[in-house]
Amino acid sequence: MTRKKPIDIDWSKVAELSMPVIGPFVQGALWYGFVNIDSRAQALGRLIAIAEIVPAVDLNLPKGVVLASLYDSTEDTLKIARDLVDAIIEIPDTVKEKIDQITEDLPSKEDILPEGINEAKAVGDFQDCRNGYKRDTPSYLQNRVTEGIYISGCMVRKGYTQKYVGELIKRYLD
Repeated sequence: MTRKKPIDIDWSKVAELSMPVIGPFVQGALWYGFVNIDSRAQALGRLIAIAEIVPAVDLNLPKGVVLASLYDSTEDTLKIARDLVDAIIEIPDTVKEKIDQITEDLPSKEDILPEGINEAKAVGDFQDCRNGYKRDTPSYLQNRVTEGIYISGCMVRKGYTQKYVGELIKRYLD
């Protein structure tokens, strides 16, 4: 019986071809995590999102950062876009009506957020996630950033919104 010859894969070529595709997603995920942990990053993210919708402004930032900033502040960005469209005279009325129709059909935050969050249960779930972080994360990796990311993921898996989790993290980790 003959042995099969192993396939020789040039992993540097695989990485070279896959990084342009995966890179923006990794950047976006990291930026979105920072935006939800630090209020200064959140303010910067909103500034990025608003500046990127103006046609004359190009901040030349990575695509992942811009996408995460837009995702985090969608309602603010849509409001600025609507104001920008109203300020531009050359846009035909049909285009303005189409933009208004699209923005009216989007659900508001109140439509998406769950009603009647039990604060005591949320704090208990938060403490469970915090204990899980201390149990599962090696001591040399434990810091505020990794704790915030771990707790955010844990709480979102339990059904809490990212905004509410961010408020809990700011309240109990600061």
